[in-house]
Amino acid sequence: MSKRLSYILKWTVKKLERLPRSRRHLINNSLDIILFSRKFKERKLWRDLVSSCKTDSFVIDRNLGFTKFSSESAPTEKMILVALAAKDNHLKGNLEKGNSKDYLRQIWDLSKLNDDTSFILEWALQDSTLYSVSKYFGGKTPILHDISIFYSPETSQSDIKTWQGSQLFHMDGGGTQCVKLWLLCQDIGVEQGPTVVVSAAQSGKLAKKLKYRPGTRIQNDLTLSGLEPLETFPLVGGKGTWYATDTDRSFHYGSRTTEKSSRLVIMFHYVDNNSSYYMPILSKHYRRQLKGLPEIANTIAMKSKISYNSLRHRLNP
Repeated sequence: MSKRLSYILKWTVKKLERLPRSRRHLINNSLDIILFSRKFKERKLWRDLVSSCKTDSFVIDRNLGFTKFSSESAPTEKMILVALAAKDNHLKGNLEKGNSKDYLRQIWDLSKLNDDTSFILEWALQDSTLYSVSKYFGGKTPILHDISIFYSPETSQSDIKTWQGSQLFHMDGGGTQCVKLWLLCQDIGVEQGPTVVVSAAQSGKLAKKLKYRPGTRIQNDLTLSGLEPLETFPLVGGKGTWYATDTDRSFHYGSRTTEKSSRLVIMFHYVDNNSSYYMPILSKHYRRQLKGLPEIANTIAMKSKISYNSLRHRLNP
């Protein structure tokens, strides 16, 4: 790809991600009409998924934009052990973080998948999980963008008044909806810097009042709370607690740890075909940044049509 084309794609993607939700919805609807074969394929996959899966792993109320749920104890406990081992290796200097944020360190992702951790991807692609995500997406095929283990270290006293990036209230700009599943890998209270969300319904009202552009950081919490009484929901709980959130539709922040506390979570990130990560042509900007996946990921994805279609973009970047 030429440097000029790369620059144009990057500029276009950033402009797209900053568009108000109403305009993004118009673009999405137009794409669904133009790419009718894609929509037909998604409907068939949805019907197959409905016929093979009769139970929800979780249900997200669209007005809330989040929910707390339970999952099988065996894989949950095994996932926590993987996260603890990754944190230990990271702190010993044997495992570097895969992102630029120091306050929210990505210490594991799908590119590090192996035989011992393959069960994590199997859980993420199982019918009941994909059914719950697809149901929230209105029947659209969920795309598994990544699975990450995030470690938020202790915050020094000098940093407490200088929150930055995703430590500030914001709404993500990847699309008009997403699902992020969070597994708390330790007991997490307010002092551990949990993800804190505002309901999707209230977030939508506040965004209109502010003429908010997705991805923009709100520098002062009072900017939101000054408009109307703000009801926030911290994703706290004991080790092994699960949450599902839509951070495209809800104001949120996280990783506001203290001098004596840190946070360890696993996050599963799902988007739909109209996310800028996988939108036709524009996705080239992001695909160059995607890491290759080991062969075992392909083996797991090939177990069903829906699981393959959920991971095929990562298998063929």
